[in-house]
Amino acid sequence: MFTIGQVAKKVGVGIGAIRFYERKGLLEQVIRNDQNNRLYTDNEIGWLIFLKCLRETGMSVEEIKKYHDMVKAGTATLPERIKLIQDQKQQLLDDIEAKKAQLVHLEHKLERYYAGENY
Repeated sequence: MFTIGQVAKKVGVGIGAIRFYERKGLLEQVIRNDQNNRLYTDNEIGWLIFLKCLRETGMSVEEIKKYHDMVKAGTATLPERIKLIQDQKQQLLDDIEAKKAQLVHLEHKLERYYAGENY
């Protein structure tokens, strides 16, 4: 079992973010110790790592909530979950291609500056 501070360090998010995810219903109610401190298991840590990944790919909190609700609903929602993750994967791939194009433009500009051009 891990405290919220330990979890925040392990996952790489702030304590406030974890509490926010709890308020939004993206984390199941965790158990508390005798001092009323939240205690998290490896399962919650794994979910938070995946949640962070989804956020970093640009998925909204609302979409993550929808995904989370589908997971809780069981295997009947598997095709919908696959579609959601596939769509997010494609969006990420599109973003990577856009970033690559931006990088090419920056490299071209640097080449021109190194060649002595002023624009």
